[in-house]
Amino acid sequence: MLRESIENHEQEVDLNVLIKGGDAAEIEFHKELIAFSEAIVSADSEAIGIARDKLIEVAGTDVMIEAAGVVSNFQRMVRIADSTGIELGDDSIIAQTEELRDSLGINQFKG
Repeated sequence: MLRESIENHEQEVDLNVLIKGGDAAEIEFHKELIAFSEAIVSADSEAIGIARDKLIEVAGTDVMIEAAGVVSNFQRMVRIADSTGIELGDDSIIAQTEELRDSLGINQFKG
């Protein structure tokens, strides 16, 4: 989904930053967005508050609200897929995403 969005906007973004960390300078407020997303996933309310406030400080409330919606949507999709046993897809989808999954190290994750 993220890869398709990047391609639709004709952008080039190194998705390895999502897995391995690093600099995504081509994305405005990338450090604050990553910190906010990681705080939400950690479920640490103190960390969420700190990251939320920092994101609002540098990007504004509207950006924080959009980011919270995106993170929430991804969390929802993953939980639905995991709880219902939805797999990656048929052989053609598995083949299409093999290089991307390998380059990002996603195959190492359980589930």
